[in-house]
Formats: sequence, C-alpha cells, structure tokens
Amino acid sequence: METKVTTPADETPTTAAPPQPTPPTPQSAQTAPKSASKTAPQDVTKQPSEVSPQPAPKQPSKAAPQPASKQSSKATPQCTPKQAPPKPAPRQPAPQPAPRRKNGASPAPTTSQPKPDTQSTTKEKATKMIIVTGFPPYVQPVDLIRTFNVFGSVQINKLNPRFSTITFSSEEEAAEAVKCNNELNIYGEFLTIKLYYGRPCEEPKHSPKREFARTKEKSITIDPKKIDMSGDFHSQLDNILAAVRLTQEDVTALTQLYTDVEYALQSIWPGCKTVPFGSITTGLGVKTSDADCFVDVPPPFRHPQANFVVKAKKILQHYPGTFSEILCIPRANTPIVKFFHIPTETNCDLTFKTPLGAHNSKLIAFLLHADPRLIPMAVVIKYWAKVHDFSGTGKLTNYALTMMIIFYLQQPPISILPAVAWLQSDASTHFLVDSWNVGFMGQRQLLPPSSNTSSISELLGGFFEYYSSFNFDEMVVCPYLGAPIKKALFRDTFLLPKEFDRYKMNVLENMVLPMRHGSAICVQDPFEQSHNLASAITSRLASDIKAYFKHAANAYEKEKLNRNLEFLKIILLQAPNLLRPKTHQEYRVNIFRRIIAAIVDPDWKSVVREIVFRIFEKLLKITLGKCEETMKPDSKKQKEKYSGQVTKAIWKRKKFTRLYSATNLDFESQQKKITEEIMLVEKQAIEMNFYLILTFSDNPTSAVISLRNASPGQIENFREFGKFFISSMQQWFLELVKPYSTPINENVADTIKMIDKNAEEPDTSDSDAENLPQNQSEECNENDIIVTDKMATKEAGNLSEECTTH
Repeated sequence: METKVTTPADETPTTAAPPQPTPPTPQSAQTAPKSASKTAPQDVTKQPSEVSPQPAPKQPSKAAPQPASKQSSKATPQCTPKQAPPKPAPRQPAPQPAPRRKNGASPAPTTSQPKPDTQSTTKEKATKMIIVTGFPPYVQPVDLIRTFNVFGSVQINKLNPRFSTITFSSEEEAAEAVKCNNELNIYGEFLTIKLYYGRPCEEPKHSPKREFARTKEKSITIDPKKIDMSGDFHSQLDNILAAVRLTQEDVTALTQLYTDVEYALQSIWPGCKTVPFGSITTGLGVKTSDADCFVDVPPPFRHPQANFVVKAKKILQHYPGTFSEILCIPRANTPIVKFFHIPTETNCDLTFKTPLGAHNSKLIAFLLHADPRLIPMAVVIKYWAKVHDFSGTGKLTNYALTMMIIFYLQQPPISILPAVAWLQSDASTHFLVDSWNVGFMGQRQLLPPSSNTSSISELLGGFFEYYSSFNFDEMVVCPYLGAPIKKALFRDTFLLPKEFDRYKMNVLENMVLPMRHGSAICVQDPFEQSHNLASAITSRLASDIKAYFKHAANAYEKEKLNRNLEFLKIILLQAPNLLRPKTHQEYRVNIFRRIIAAIVDPDWKSVVREIVFRIFEKLLKITLGKCEETMKPDSKKQKEKYSGQVTKAIWKRKKFTRLYSATNLDFESQQKKITEEIMLVEKQAIEMNFYLILTFSDNPTSAVISLRNASPGQIENFREFGKFFISSMQQWFLELVKPYSTPINENVADTIKMIDKNAEEPDTSDSDAENLPQNQSEECNENDIIVTDKMATKEAGNLSEECTTH
C-alpha cells in the first residue's frame, strides 16, 4: 500500500513507499475471567425452597403504544392520580451463614448503624424528585408542567433532549406521578417516570480540564528571536525556512502515521482508506503543523446516523503505544478525532465527513508548485501569521490565508497564477464531490505563461501592500474568479455572474445554504463556493489583521531601498500599536422584572424571544440568524447571539408615523406598513451588519436586549439605528406582550400612557442628537457606547436602568 505525500523540496508531490511498520499492538484484553467462587452471595428470595408459596404479584409491563387515532396528541396526562393498591407483606429471607474469609477466620461482627442525618436529609429531599425520559426531543418545559401539575406543584430542575428532572412539593406527589409510569404521554410518546435519588441542589459536576502535554508541546511555535537573522535577505530567508519548515525526511516519516491509522480502523471498517490532506501534503508544512487525514469508509458502512468519530476514538484507545491524548469532537460542523501519534510525534486531525479537503489540497499543491518562488514566500507568510497569533482554529485559518496568497498571485500585474474558473473551463475535467466541481486541469505545462520576474522579497512585500489597501468591507476575496467580487451580489443569488451557475443551482435547490458574506473578512472557497473561509473572524480580529498588513507594508516600503536587510526582522519581531476601542459600540434595553412577572406562560424566555423576533423580522423586516448560545454556570445567565443586516434607514419613520396614525390599523399593522414604505421610498441602500444579543437571568429574573455593531465602517448609521432602538423597543415590547400577560399594575399602565404621549411628539430619529431627551442622547464613552432606555422608568419608580460602559 502506498500513501501519497508531498515533500517540501520538490515541486511536485512524490510517492513515498511506506516502511513496513510493526502493526500497532492493541492493549491486551484477554485477561483471565474472575473465578466463579468469588461471586457475591445470592439473594435467598430467589431460591424456590425458601420463598412463600403465595405467588408474587406481577410487575406492570410497559404499555404498548395504542393506535394514533386513540391517543391524544395533547401534552396532558392520560392517567389520573389514584389510590395505590395494597402492597403484599414483605418476604422474610431465610438466614444465611456468614461468609468466611480466605484464611478461615470469621469475619468481624457487623452491627447495623443508622445513616448520618445529612444522608437521610438528602434522601428525603431526593424522593420529592422524579426523572422523566421517553419524551420527544422538541418538548418544552411548559409541556412537562402541564403534564405533571395535576399531581401537585412542580418545578423543572433540568431539561435536555434525553431526560428531565422534576421536583414536587412533597414525596407523596412524586410517588403518585411514578404510579403513572408508561401511562402518561406527550405528543404520543409514553413517558418513563422514576424517583430520582440525586441531590436536587447539587451543582453539575464538570469534568476536569484535560491537559495534553505532548499536543501542547508540539504546537509551540519557534520564537523568531532564536533564528539567525544575520546576512542579507536571502540568508535570513534560508535560516527561517530551515528553522520552521518540515524536512523531506519528516514528511516521508509521516507515512507511518497514515498506515497505523488505516491498520487500526480496518478492524471495524474493512477496506477503509486514509487520505492525507492539509499543509503537510501541499509543501507548506511547518514543524508545528498538524497532520490532516480523511478516512474514506466503504459505502456498506456509511449511513446518516453513523457516529464515526466516537467509534474511531474507541478503536484508537486500544493502541496506547501508538496513539495518545485522543479527543473526540462529534458535535463540530466537521466532526473530528484529535490524537497524538507517538512514533512520529505528530498531532493529527481525523475526519470522516467529506473528501473536499483532500481535493482542496491537490489544488493548492498544483498552484504553489507552479513557480519555485511561491512556496518559500507562502511559508514565511504562514509563519508571520502564527508568530503574531492571529492564525489558527477560530481565527484566520491556514487554509484561508493560503487562499489569500493564491488570490494575490492571480491579480494583475502579478499574474503568476490563473483563476480556478479557467482551470475548470474544460468540461472533461469536471468531477463532482458533494455537488461541487472539484476537477481541474492539472498539467503545469498548459498553464498560461507569466512574464513576472519579481524576486521573493518583492512578491512578499507586494502581498502585504495589496491587502493593506484591500476593501474588505465591500469586497470578497474570490480565487475562483481570480478577481474581487462585491459582497452585495451575494444578497440576491440571481445577481451573480454566469460563472456562479453551479452555486446558484445548489442554493436554489436547497442543497446548501447561501454563503455568509456579512463577516468582516470574506474569503470564498474556490470549490465549495457557499463556504466563507473567514466567517469566524470577528470585527476586532479583522481590525488587528488589517493593522498587521499595514505594518508589514510600511516596513517593506521603508526597507526596499535598503535591499530589505531589516524587512524580515521588522515583520517578525515587531508588532503594530493596535489602537482598538475599549468595547464594541452597543445599545442596551432591559425588560423589567415587573413585566416578566406578568407573563402567564412559565416559559417566559420563549415569550420574550418570540416578541423580539416579531419586532425585528415582522415589524422591521430584518431576518435574524442564530450565531451562538452560551450558558454561564457561575452567573446562571443564558446568552443568545443573533446576526442581522439593515439595508435601508428604517429609523426614518417620522413622516410615515404621522400618515398612518390617522388610520384604523392596529399597532403591529401600522409599524409593518411604515417599514414597507421606507423600504420602497428610501433610495440610499446601506449594508450594516449587527448582532442582537438576548441575555436571560433566572436569579434575579431579568432579560436584556442588546445591539452590537458588526460593521466598523457604519458607525454613524449604527448610532442612528441605536437611538431608534432605545426609544422604541420598550414601547413596542409592552404592546406586543399584552396577549401573554395578566393585567399590569397602575405604575406600568402609567408608563405606557407616558410612552404613548411621547410617541405623539416629533420623531427624534431623523433629527440631531440635541433634539433627543437628555437621558437618551448621553453617551458613556466617546469611543464606544452602551446606551440604555430610561424613558419607561421616569414614572415607574423602581424600574430603572443605568448607562454602563464596558
């Protein structure tokens, strides 16, 4: 068996015959079985000669689901509390002789002692709890409350897709609920109900942090101060490459890693193949590089529910002499198994999802080996990004950075590399993987000739100069076309040029989601065109990356007349002054406890979330997309983050408010009409991205709605949007929450009247800041602001908010 890898010294991938390694020896599992003589004494109640002749009462079996027509789909109990049948008298087990010790001595006499009070207290509390399983994964807390509140007062302690723990006010109520085991149903699914003997007040135990010493040591980047920077530019470049780049022997030795993985996994997936990809196969491998490997599992073993990474982890654990520090990440967008390969001392990421990565690596290897100047230049850029810690997982990935390098080399007047679309122009090369064309013309002698004669230092400096002035806010780095393309075109799939016909087809047929083009930096995958390789980059990190580009470009401008003697020293040993604001620009509105307390539904968070979505998606015509959800156990706060984009100045509502105030439309219909009018009338289109953050707290009960700017170039527009947000959110929320609430008290009623009165005054959203009420125009910080709405607190004494600076 041969595994193809690319050596760094050659211009083309080479085929290295793997050594014949000793197959990894699995950990011995053939331990002697325990002696049958050491089994625990049997329960005498199970011996026929010692049991009472009275037959034991039959245990109730699980109720089989009835036909759907006879089952209620409502989340209401199908069993009513009833008197428990009389229990039979407990059996008295016959006395057993005390077991003797091995040495023949009699065991010490034991006496029954009462348990400590603390344990009895814990058990007494625990028996008020039940654990419920068997419900559908989409069940909400309100469904469980409606089902079990017929037995008494209930409280949901924990709810996840697998189980829920519920506390009653007394042990008797919990016992009555358990009697209806397998008889209650929610949405047609019968529930398994048992008493729960855990500790109701016990905090969830977190697994200790795993310290992977070998993995951590291998990932440490060599300090540029330890590299000899003497001599001219080319001497310094050679010293850097020698210090950080993998040697040909290192790459050849990695063949053993893929062989060992394949040998181990074939025990459960016969015929599976390991396919190397990533920087090691493209010639860009450095000494801290991880090995990337796709495992091609044969079709008979592939099915949608196959949990490959979990099974792979268990198999690799059988070879402790070969694989260590194994970590499974099954819930990632691309599930992987990470491990440390002991023979080669290399970290490896194992994936089963798609072979697209392997085809991407072939493209990179083909393009970067087309000219001998490109690999050294790319390795230095990769090392530069790693030294300054803005590349890697969760940052600017090495793959995204490599695509930026290829894109720069496609631009005139450099024009060393062709566009990927040109490489795919021949239909005979087309090869589809996951509905994307990954085939390309792979013959270097057919590449268009290039007249570029720039040195490596000139190409390196030109790279920094190009991206120091690139318009990341409006343009997409597009190696497929070989030219920048406007982000605005991706808002409407039909606006894209003909070259994106496959992208259009995949999106319109719902095979893929549209590319997320709203991030601060957007780099499009040339094959999987719906993938933005830089979508994880935040606006702050993007600002830092741009600063590093400008710093390196200035260094090149300064040193190019001095034969670039200090160029590499400056970009590797010095960093720019990152003048970043203390916080993001943010506006915040609190939903007061009194309003939340008036919500009838116990799941008040869902009500708040629903109202906020109605305001943004229906009243303001802004689609929200979920970014992340976090839970902080220490503060017991739940935070949900959504992204949105404003395309028109929807805060300019003054003239339309006056127009529609004379109509008989209800509040919600009026606001919809006003937004629709603005979308039609406003000529100026804007592209302002923002984050909507919902923060929930149970103790004390509170909800905070925040807007955070995600478009650094839209500060003024976001400021106007924020003023409109704080002046309108409370009023709109109070209007929409009425159907979910009990009648509110007089203080809040007065507040609503006061808000309604203020709403009739001239609209402040179109005017300057001096026309705003004083408590709305204040800013906490001249650079970044978090403004909270105080309008609704003027009349309600204890409903107050404060202006906070982060």
